[in-house]
Amino acid sequence: MSGQDWEPSFTTDPSKMPYGRLPVLKTAEALIPDSGRIQVWLDERGAGFDDSLTAGERAHSHALVRMVEDGLRYGLVHDRWLRDECWEVLRDQFFGALPLPLRGTIAGTARKRIRRMLEMQGTGRFSEADRLERMARDLDAIRETLGNTEYLFGPAPSSADAAVVPVLDMIRTLPCETELKALVRDDDRIAAYLDRASAVLYPS
Repeated sequence: MSGQDWEPSFTTDPSKMPYGRLPVLKTAEALIPDSGRIQVWLDERGAGFDDSLTAGERAHSHALVRMVEDGLRYGLVHDRWLRDECWEVLRDQFFGALPLPLRGTIAGTARKRIRRMLEMQGTGRFSEADRLERMARDLDAIRETLGNTEYLFGPAPSSADAAVVPVLDMIRTLPCETELKALVRDDDRIAAYLDRASAVLYPS
């Protein structure tokens, strides 16, 4: 979308990154943290993600992205790290390269840190039913915004699609069955949107 050449780099320890979390864009000059700041950096270099949107649509887009980042993304983190069935798979993916004497200790410490973070943020304090209800309302907002269009704000993808699609797709492909995963996977409109947008935004 940006017209910039790039390649991905992966880390299991974002603590040394600015803000202590991902994503981070590494440029020749600096590390740029946070998806919002990355978008600004790219827009300043001509990306124009939202040039076709009206002022009202840009405001709607901003609110939608914040909803996903502060709601559904934490639902994803919860199911990834705190559901034992998912954790057993992801633990080996994230920490499998570590030597055995350290693997269990470091993985366990990281999981405890995520649990504390989710409790402080709030998602970890909700009952399963309350958490799922909140996530379902977020998905309702995405579905209603999408309507019958190809993308969230019309026939072409915008920054909102670039932010929303990865989170929903990671929920849909969780390595274990969860209620949140089922909500995303079994929604025909959202599932079709994810298939369509992923093929355009993140072609394999």
